[in-house]
Amino acid sequence: MDVLVYRLVLAAVALGPAAVLAAVPTSTAFLPLGIVIGGAGGLFALVSSFRREKPRRRGPALLRRAALRRPGSDLPTLDNQRLAIANALGAAVDLRAEPDAPPTRDTAVGRILSRILDSWNVTDIAALPRDLTLALTLLKQCLNAPPGEAGRIAQMFQRPDVVLGLRQEIDTIAKARATYDQALAAFLATQEIQATGTAPRTLTQALRAMSAPDIDLWHHIVTQHDPTDPAQRDAALWCAAQPECDHASVAVYLSRLADGAQLQNVYIDADSTFLDQVRGIFANCNAGIYRHRGLVYVPPADATIRLKAELDALASLSDKARWPDPQCVFTVLEGRKPHPRPAWDLSSGRLVAAPNRSDYL
Repeated sequence: MDVLVYRLVLAAVALGPAAVLAAVPTSTAFLPLGIVIGGAGGLFALVSSFRREKPRRRGPALLRRAALRRPGSDLPTLDNQRLAIANALGAAVDLRAEPDAPPTRDTAVGRILSRILDSWNVTDIAALPRDLTLALTLLKQCLNAPPGEAGRIAQMFQRPDVVLGLRQEIDTIAKARATYDQALAAFLATQEIQATGTAPRTLTQALRAMSAPDIDLWHHIVTQHDPTDPAQRDAALWCAAQPECDHASVAVYLSRLADGAQLQNVYIDADSTFLDQVRGIFANCNAGIYRHRGLVYVPPADATIRLKAELDALASLSDKARWPDPQCVFTVLEGRKPHPRPAWDLSSGRLVAAPNRSDYL
């Protein structure tokens, strides 16, 4: 095996710590550090794979010969490729990011390209040879392309499996940044709610007023609400009905419907609106609407049996057709623990303290 290609294999292994550290629960201060440490190892291995044992005029052979001969008619001109590489390098430093933010996908890709060029001692991108320009262009495209397209591009490299492994690690870093951005948006939205003062409002009104979804707050409400309090009950229903609601939160909500025969009592109270909305959640489950699965969930052993019994009782009481059971809801889910929301008082529907950043990030 070419020693250059062999070193490229190390990239997938060395980037592993970034994936692990991004996946496990960790503090705000250490998540970006973990990604940097893990990513630095991967980039070092990747850069090493591009180094040459002996100087070669045409540079390291990263692409298959067929790809060098016929790279594809859809590629821009070489000058435009070099310009795109230069633009990608500009994203290697994100001056607008929060100090504790993981890198974006563009930043991670830009840093990879920067390290590769450093290993080649290239300072003038305009003078980059054709084969190296093609290699960086196709690598950049592969790291940013959808899965199917990335697989096609990877076949142009001598080791497509290694290139796709690197892309998977970039995906992990991008997901870590997306999670961070979502958490930061929820924190800022909560600060905005606090800044509006203490005007009387229901918990559902407070939720609707937030400028960004807070799936951890929704989970807190679903888990801790008092179903005998109409305001809390309506807020929990609203949370579970949101398409962005985590699968774990929806499962908790449905499992709690059997507590105190909620559906039967609502029918007796002739609250058809509430029943229709709950049935809509059942329909959402069976339609696969709830795709967010970031929170850990272990269903109670009797969750399915108790909900079935409640649906049977509702059908008998109403003398109407029984609702279809929700499918694939009460299943074990791997994920992180929900973040606490101690600043919220569910009974009043208000913030009783300033939100703590560490509860969100």
